Amino acid sequence: MKNKLQALDEVINNFSEEEKLLMDTNQFAYIFSKAWMYLKMGPEIYRKHDAFNQPPSDFDDEELQILTDGCNQILRGVGMTENNPFTNLDVFGFYNLFRLFHFDNIDRKTNHYFTLNGKPGILDCITFQHYVDDSQVIYYNFCEFPKK
Repeated sequence: MKNKLQALDEVINNFSEEEKLLMDTNQFAYIFSKAWMYLKMGPEIYRKHDAFNQPPSDFDDEELQILTDGCNQILRGVGMTENNPFTNLDVFGFYNLFRLFHFDNIDRKTNHYFTLNGKPGILDCITFQHYVDDSQVIYYNFCEFPKK
């Protein structure tokens, strides 16, 4: 089984040139590390060791599953570009994922007419700000339109 640094190196090696340029300003290594630890520990143990008691203890199974799905996507290098956004997270799930890493959403730009892999939907570009150091990161989330 790969350790965290081996997994991170593998993801970075597969990044596009655009993602490689964005990874430092988007604190990808930090976020990857937090996602790795969340998946390794699970929500209860993670919360006990988290300075801000994340994730909240009142999250239900669906909310925790969204966090798990989001963390798994981070471990695949998802989210820094509109061509490789998070998927299958609703807007609040996306916010909660970054709250897990101590970021609050401060700006949202939405493209209501976006197509990803032939599927129409909405693309959000969210700027998040870290609770402690006020640093900002920008990540993308795609919400597919419901099938009729």
